[in-house]
Amino acid sequence: MDRDDESIYLLDMSRCEPATAVGTQFSEGQWTSVAYAIAAGEGKMLFSGPDTQAPPVQLNPQVSGWYHIFVGTYRFHVFPDYCLLLKLSSDPGYSRATVETFRRDKDIVAEEMILGATDLAEAYWKAADLTDEQIIFDRPRAGLLAETTANISYLRLVPMSAAERTQAEADRQPGEHRRLTANFDGGQNTLWAYASDEEMRAEFQALAHADVQAVLWGCARSFATYYPSNVASYVKWSFGLPGNMRHGRQAIERQRQSDFDPLKSAIACAREIGIKIYPQVRMIGEQLPPNHIDYTGPGDYQRQHPEYRCLSPQGRPTRHLSQAFPEVRAKYVDLFREWVDDYEADGVCIVFCRSWPYVLFEEPILESFRQQHGVDMTSLDYFDERVLAHRATFLTQLLRQTRQMLDEVGERQGRRLRTSYVIPAEDYGSTPTPDLGPFTPLKIHAMDVETWVREGLVDDLVVHIQDVGDAAGNDARVALAPYVDLARGTQTTVHADLYPRRQSADSMRVRAMACYEAGAEGLCFWDCQTRTQRLSGWAMHRLLGHRDQLPQMKPFADSLFRREPLLALDGYDLSDEFCLPTDG
Repeated sequence: MDRDDESIYLLDMSRCEPATAVGTQFSEGQWTSVAYAIAAGEGKMLFSGPDTQAPPVQLNPQVSGWYHIFVGTYRFHVFPDYCLLLKLSSDPGYSRATVETFRRDKDIVAEEMILGATDLAEAYWKAADLTDEQIIFDRPRAGLLAETTANISYLRLVPMSAAERTQAEADRQPGEHRRLTANFDGGQNTLWAYASDEEMRAEFQALAHADVQAVLWGCARSFATYYPSNVASYVKWSFGLPGNMRHGRQAIERQRQSDFDPLKSAIACAREIGIKIYPQVRMIGEQLPPNHIDYTGPGDYQRQHPEYRCLSPQGRPTRHLSQAFPEVRAKYVDLFREWVDDYEADGVCIVFCRSWPYVLFEEPILESFRQQHGVDMTSLDYFDERVLAHRATFLTQLLRQTRQMLDEVGERQGRRLRTSYVIPAEDYGSTPTPDLGPFTPLKIHAMDVETWVREGLVDDLVVHIQDVGDAAGNDARVALAPYVDLARGTQTTVHADLYPRRQSADSMRVRAMACYEAGAEGLCFWDCQTRTQRLSGWAMHRLLGHRDQLPQMKPFADSLFRREPLLALDGYDLSDEFCLPTDG
């Protein structure tokens, strides 16, 4: 930041209004104030627990002009789930902020970013004109995250230079930097239990003025949907089970009581901020008990049609429906038609990096293989290339039917409806597989990506690179190369799904550059419902479409997160080892 040495610290959160909503005890209707000290001075932080029903509070920053805004938060490390909602009074929706924690064994971060038990986390929120603004704080009111604690410890405001303001305003304009895709894979529905457009708008607040051009909106688990579909059944969660299952049931009930259609609302919110939205399906099967009956999906249709299941080589039924059956393919096309025709979404997304198998040894496959090759398919090796190629034709047929339907609806609507398919860069199965070339993970699961690209069946090919390699992104370069070569000269664009979810901002910058250098047209972010809550991480995510500027953005990336050691907390000197708790 050009003027970092001019930082203004707002340390006393107890001056939030209304004053009646702030106290020193954990009481109903109040935020709880706790004294603390950091190097910048003494202050008071605020907590709000899930049972307090405390109202939103607001802080007058008492400044005018453009500032970089940093947010300081605290979490008690034994109970680390914290989530704060915050917005400017002019913002249409809340931003969400969790206390950002990192793991030595899994995340790509420097040691100095790992919080200790008595550290605050300072994260960059955004750049904004604070003239006549109030900063409003709240806590989640519904969904899984309503069980968390909210904390706000301090704000740090850094005046922006004229050059920084010019850049911030330019970043908000449409342009070639809009090359990112945000994937919300379905978990967002339970995290927040949306029941109004206002609540849904908060989900899209993080995407406004970002480099995001499209959203992949998880709204279906096979033939169970997170909206009132005329094709599929509503998502269900088994009764009597705890945690995510209980909150899932409560979310659905809350939506029904409010007569709320989450898909309709999500599409409207995407339109408000000028980005495209593709409803997304994951073709799941039944989970293991106790989640085997209702765990979001796969829906009533699968239970009603056991004859359409994938079969093992011995003819045993599996937990998944098979694309070998025309009825299953037609049902999916009907679901996709509902998205683009009835809801007027911009296209269709299918997740192919999860929920295998899609086809196995069903009678339509066995019979057509016998006719074509004159041999029983079950007598051949599972990885025989003839077997794999034949099996893939049935999944390809689904995509052909999907493309045909999209062209039909798109012609009537006067626009091209796009397809976005998320594919695996590696195989996650436990069975060793032979090397069948660069597309091995796809071939063994009935995905003929070469035909998809050649026939124009896929517009946006999202390569899901789940295994995290070196920090320089060489693993991403290797994984992307065959797909970039395959798509060259076609209408298909290749997007890299950037992992891990949690890493330093500079690691994101470096890995993004590696993906672009490999030839990726854009980046995709899996599970944005949680990524956007990590403020400093999202502050970098949202600008990764600035492909040509990334080499110069290291100083910005390095400024987005820091540990702020507490010197005192609730009246105790934390530099004195005898003042630290030893009770666990």
